[in-house]
Amino acid sequence: MTTETDISAYASSILETVGLPLLALDSQLTVEFATDAFLSQFQVTREETVGRLVYELCDRQWDIPALRRLLEQIVEPNSAIEDCRVEHDFERVGRRILRLKARLIRRPDEKDCVLLAISDDTERERLRDELEGRIEFAEKLIDSVSEALLILHGDLTVHSANRPFYQLFGGDPKETEGRPIYELGNGQWDTPELRRLLEDILPRRQSFDDYRIERVFQGFGPRVMLLNGRRLDQLNLILLAIRDTTEQRTREASRLLIDLNDRLRPLADPMAIQAAASEVLGRHLEANQAAYAEIDEAGEYATVQRDWNDGAAPSNAGRHRLASWGEPLIADLKRGRTIVVSDVRNDPRTAAPETLSSFESRSVSAFLAAPLVKDDRLVAVVTVDSRLPRTWSAAQAAVAEDVAERTWSAIERARAEEALRDSESRYRLLFESIDESFTVVEPLYDEEGHAVDYRFLEVNPAFEAITGLKNVAGRRGRELVPSLEKDWIDTIGRVAASGNAERVVRRARALGKIYDAFVFRIEEAESPRVAVLSRDVTERVRAEEQRALLMRELNHRSKNMLSIVLAIARATAGDPGRDFEETFQERILSLAANQDLLVASDWQGVTLSDLVRAQLAHLEDLIDDRITLKGPPLTISAAASQSFSMALHELATNAVKYGALSNADGRVDIEWGQEHDGEGRRFTMSWRETEGPTVVTPARKGFGSTVIRDMIRLNLRGDARLQYDSAGIVWDFNCPIENVLESTEASRAE
Repeated sequence: MTTETDISAYASSILETVGLPLLALDSQLTVEFATDAFLSQFQVTREETVGRLVYELCDRQWDIPALRRLLEQIVEPNSAIEDCRVEHDFERVGRRILRLKARLIRRPDEKDCVLLAISDDTERERLRDELEGRIEFAEKLIDSVSEALLILHGDLTVHSANRPFYQLFGGDPKETEGRPIYELGNGQWDTPELRRLLEDILPRRQSFDDYRIERVFQGFGPRVMLLNGRRLDQLNLILLAIRDTTEQRTREASRLLIDLNDRLRPLADPMAIQAAASEVLGRHLEANQAAYAEIDEAGEYATVQRDWNDGAAPSNAGRHRLASWGEPLIADLKRGRTIVVSDVRNDPRTAAPETLSSFESRSVSAFLAAPLVKDDRLVAVVTVDSRLPRTWSAAQAAVAEDVAERTWSAIERARAEEALRDSESRYRLLFESIDESFTVVEPLYDEEGHAVDYRFLEVNPAFEAITGLKNVAGRRGRELVPSLEKDWIDTIGRVAASGNAERVVRRARALGKIYDAFVFRIEEAESPRVAVLSRDVTERVRAEEQRALLMRELNHRSKNMLSIVLAIARATAGDPGRDFEETFQERILSLAANQDLLVASDWQGVTLSDLVRAQLAHLEDLIDDRITLKGPPLTISAAASQSFSMALHELATNAVKYGALSNADGRVDIEWGQEHDGEGRRFTMSWRETEGPTVVTPARKGFGSTVIRDMIRLNLRGDARLQYDSAGIVWDFNCPIENVLESTEASRAE
């Protein structure tokens, strides 16, 4: 039979287990009992407290008006006053914000008892977001705490549970009280960890504190709980306090991932990433060793470059055969299944002697292994080892899986960035050293989306050397070259929009250049960017144009030459008074002499004085004696040279045979120059013979006179006069100066 002493002990044990400052007062408000928590918090001794009027405690510091009003309101048994907020300065502990609860309880001896629960809310109000709702006082003593409480009989059946328990795990008192704890929640409380606590640890010890259990409860999901247990031997009861730390563990897991990201973000070395990830994971799971192993293409070897351990075990770095794990484990890894082994000695997957020996040789008694399978191939495994057997939770396995994925991503990123740096280094070397101009530009658009300009983003040294433009990065094309051809802008805009590369040969007239350019879009750029690889082909194009011009000119002149030869042949054949072969040969040689001068000048025209001397080469001894040449230096065009060469040849031939040079005294004066008339500048040339035989006008018009008068007049669009004076032949010719002079010479003449 339970005695009053037992009941008192039971109540005292409950009060001490709760761990809150509590006072039990008699009907006169004298303190009958104070919990250790009260004595500790307010820095008083039991002697200073028990047996004294509550208002006299701590030198009457508890004589608080709010407390008096609270206690005066309790008049009916089991009536309660809750959440009375009190702010007060205590001499020993300073200013405190307290929340008081009081309940009037009828005891068997019919002596009323006031139970005063005191909650220090000083810190809670300072950290309200962390501490709100922790304490929830209810009608009974055990409801004055926020933690879930189970009171068990010695046979582990449930005596009672508080409201927080039901709120956390569901159910109601009818379904819970009197049932074995292992049957609660359809057997979900029947776990090896809880059995070990209640059937092994607690019978040998008075209590246990903060024992963590992780469990997935149907309808409530995974829960991380801290259990505190205490035996109440005098009542044959067990008090089990359950704190749900699921959110806390979730926050810790989140902090782990944040810490992992912070550690990995600045790292560029894959080995350093492996080491950092292994350390973060190993420390978080309180393991002895952690490692990231990469699997080769053949799936035969796992390579650990750098790992982490607590210093009590040798490093696991190196190359290891996967076969040492045993076929069952390897099969799970290749399927992407995380392996959880709590004790290698008692797990059938590690029971094979060679497999067990492999783990024991490395002092591994329990481990987690989170595989990474990419494109149906096992590429990496994250392992977490423990020297002692231990139970791994699903949450811990999930953390290992998450760390494995993030580590793999970080390593792949680091390797990709390293490859990119190498590529960029090679690109930069090529960019700086190639002879071709290379630029990266960004097209600029108007409001309607049409390309209207472009901005230079990057140029290589060859660009500056080829174009002569300096400091162009960041500047617009038309800012640098206001007369920039629209074709360039259109091409860049078109390539940026379509992504189709184009090869163009374009002129940049403002630069006086012609460029052969390959224009293509840079696909990986965030904004439209276009690269232009070009080379200066100005000389080549001009040479090609000159060659084409020369070919056309050669073709034209060849046809003209053949026409002239044919005309000479016909005219010579029709001249009955002269020997055909001799006359034809002389005329062809005259034409050839002119051709020699043109070839020597690359068909750029000939100097008139050179032309005259060439046509009089067979009379060279008479020049400056009986033949005088007078005129300014003039370069005449190729077309004009042919007409003058034939006219001079005919005049000289006639002078030698019939005119002034046919005797010993005759003279020839040749003169050329320029004069102005009302229409502009004109070229003039004359041939005058004196002191020769008397000249007689020929009875018929031959080829020579045709060349001297008609042909040159028609070819050069001028006036030609041939007079047969008795003193000697006089030939005068004039035409617009531009019809005679080479183009550059004509420009200077102006």
